[in-house]
Amino acid sequence: MTTSGIKARFLTGLLLAGSITATGSAARAAELNIWVMSTTAQQQQDMKELLRPYLASNPSLRVNVTVLNWESAWSKITAAAASGQGPDILELGTTWVAAISSMNALEPVSQQQQTQMGSAKAFIPAVWGTTHRFDDSTVYAIPWYADARAAFYRTDVFKKAGVNPKEAFTNWTSFKQAMQKINGQVVDGKKMYALGYPGKNDWNVLHNLAPWVWNAGGDFLSADKTHSVINSPEALQAITYYTSFAAEGLVPSSALEKDSTQIEAGFFNGNYAVIFSGSWILKQLTMPKAKGGQMESLAAHNFGIESYPAGLKGNQTFFSGSDLAIMKSSKNKDQAWKLLTYLTSRDAEVTYSKMSAMLPARLDALNDPVLMADPHYADFVAQVKNGRHYPSIPGWGPLESVYLKNIGNMFDIVAGVKGKYSTQAIKQALDTTAAEANDVLDESR
Repeated sequence: MTTSGIKARFLTGLLLAGSITATGSAARAAELNIWVMSTTAQQQQDMKELLRPYLASNPSLRVNVTVLNWESAWSKITAAAASGQGPDILELGTTWVAAISSMNALEPVSQQQQTQMGSAKAFIPAVWGTTHRFDDSTVYAIPWYADARAAFYRTDVFKKAGVNPKEAFTNWTSFKQAMQKINGQVVDGKKMYALGYPGKNDWNVLHNLAPWVWNAGGDFLSADKTHSVINSPEALQAITYYTSFAAEGLVPSSALEKDSTQIEAGFFNGNYAVIFSGSWILKQLTMPKAKGGQMESLAAHNFGIESYPAGLKGNQTFFSGSDLAIMKSSKNKDQAWKLLTYLTSRDAEVTYSKMSAMLPARLDALNDPVLMADPHYADFVAQVKNGRHYPSIPGWGPLESVYLKNIGNMFDIVAGVKGKYSTQAIKQALDTTAAEANDVLDESR
């Protein structure tokens, strides 16, 4: 995945394991092992609740749940893939499926099994595309949940500044003009910056930029996925536009030293009128402070959601999430498949969405009436038509690391730490990024 916003919120540094059974002796029970990531604040307990109905119908089954944190999960999963010693069922971030399947570690999902799940038409298109490599139609995983991005804005600030949000988020020109008008507004005695976004210390650097690059007509890889195009004229236009908000003081320089979690906190605290983030924010805005939420904050009573402003080539947004796969080394693939089909069923995905505030990957679950009753949730569902994911290539992991490092360092230029900010300075930084990315791509072939 890059479920990077999740990384921040639930980084515990722990690996938690627990066995869940319905009734009877654990010694006599059939066993399945499943690895999942810490997507909720109490993942082990939530998995117990999620599995309860299934285990009630399968009393002889024991499920051992291991919870990994996102920071160390990649190394543990790749080690399991290389050794053939891993769980029966494995949660994989959407950017990881291509790499792990290329290690011959995942059991292919047959056409019959895909049909049983509803095939591609049953899932969010951007997420279904992550279940197989871009150049191979063999499916290795089933989508579990999705992570989408959109704009959160302060309705009271827009009203005070006389800015219509529908017009403000129409396109890049109207968005820049709106931010210039909103910047410096005082609400509840506090002067507010128009926009907040993080800089080089954020794990979301690439996700933050992706919609802007795509909406300018740019991309991260060429159409044949053989070389980097991060330094294309379109990508340069997008990144120059994006960084101009900080260069012009519409984003405070202090934000460029922060990560996504700190920027989200700044929105809750009234530091920024607009941020771009994911659906997990909704849960925080509706949860009381006593439980770690922000329900009592001024932001919680005065916020709206809009799409990314459209560039010359559209208004796409970044979709990621997680898929579930069966490891080829599993000794009980039939039982593993039955459990996987339960976890990716409509009811289970709806339940897990309530626990995690992530979007269900199944379209019938995504449009569940109970979930859709929240108008802000419905705003996120409306983003599905604009959803896009990175190319599903085996070498995306190391490639993303190159992008993260170099684009992160670019914010030193924006902040004036490394030379004077200019379009030419950004272009030189992107040329360096593309060259390093091409070296990585050459090594992965």
